[in-house]
Amino acid sequence: MQPIYLDYAASAPLDRRVADAMGNAAQLTGNPSSIHAFGRAAREAIDLSRTRVARLFGAEAGSVTFTSGATEANALAVAGAWHAIRRACPQGALRILVSPFEHASAWETVQRLSKDEGAIVDVLPVGRDGVIRAEDVVAALTPETVIVSVMWANNVIGTLQPIAEIGRAVAVERGKRGVGGLPIVFHADAVQAVATQEVLPFAVGVDLLTFSGHKICGPKGVGALIRRVGVAVEPVIVGGGQEAGLRHGTENVAAIVGLGAAAEILAAERVSERQRFSEMRAAFMKALRACAPRAEIVGDPERSVPTTVFVRLPSRGGDHLMLTLDVAGIAVSAGSACDAGSRRGSRTLAAMFDGQRAMHGGVRVSFGRFTTFSELEECAKAIGKR
Repeated sequence: MQPIYLDYAASAPLDRRVADAMGNAAQLTGNPSSIHAFGRAAREAIDLSRTRVARLFGAEAGSVTFTSGATEANALAVAGAWHAIRRACPQGALRILVSPFEHASAWETVQRLSKDEGAIVDVLPVGRDGVIRAEDVVAALTPETVIVSVMWANNVIGTLQPIAEIGRAVAVERGKRGVGGLPIVFHADAVQAVATQEVLPFAVGVDLLTFSGHKICGPKGVGALIRRVGVAVEPVIVGGGQEAGLRHGTENVAAIVGLGAAAEILAAERVSERQRFSEMRAAFMKALRACAPRAEIVGDPERSVPTTVFVRLPSRGGDHLMLTLDVAGIAVSAGSACDAGSRRGSRTLAAMFDGQRAMHGGVRVSFGRFTTFSELEECAKAIGKR
């Protein structure tokens, strides 16, 4: 059997069309900040990619800040917004409202702001279906809350959050404060959502949105922050003035061009791909029920991205099952790639379950553009044998 790759949520394979675009861009010699013809050519390539990325999110090109990936973009969004608000409001307590299963880059940034700069952190409750309730957001908002951070789609079990409802709650709170009141911004990490969902941040009240190239069949090492006009963010990397002063350092032209190409392909093909993914998920679930009747699917399948299925077996821990499948030539994961090797366990599962059930874990099967129905069927059969 040929090796089967079912870990798209960790990193999707690079689309050949993207690789071709990057190969051409790699020949551009000039520094994008240089004013001569070589520099202008590199700048034009970046500007075209910025437009393509902006279109994917229903935004203007000026809203896009390129970064080295979503990890940096999350840090820029959360820490950058915090520092801008703290500078404008130097006195008094300020609070951050965050979901318990944010990506480590957002979660640990929040924890550092708490430890080093006195941010008061409020953590939202989550149900056993892995979904945040908008009414819990409303109940947790205080007059001192300045940042709300909720991941659009969970990176372990794939559940989609009610982003539009949360956005409305933040807007209502902002309205209560009035012009000149304490700012409040809504950040959403859309890394796991954008490959299958229409993600229009400004239409649903999101002020700061982050995503990464390698989750949409683009290159690793590039991502972006999409920022609503007027939302103040201070840079976390300084020295150079690139990206309108928000992300200093010479731009990675080839990677940015690849991100733009990936965004353009996704915009054209996402609707048809989503339909195929839904059919593939249904086929996989049917095969699982036949091959592994004791398997449990974690989360709400009706409120999840169609490309992620988190499977638990009562007789096997997640790490054991993942390694067993790896020996069989099937690549899955036991959770977020950024938590791999950590013995802390998954914050997502810990927020949903208690004790051993959380630590027991399971495996995340995630697929995408180049996955076949037969590969998912082989995975179901392999799980059933364990």
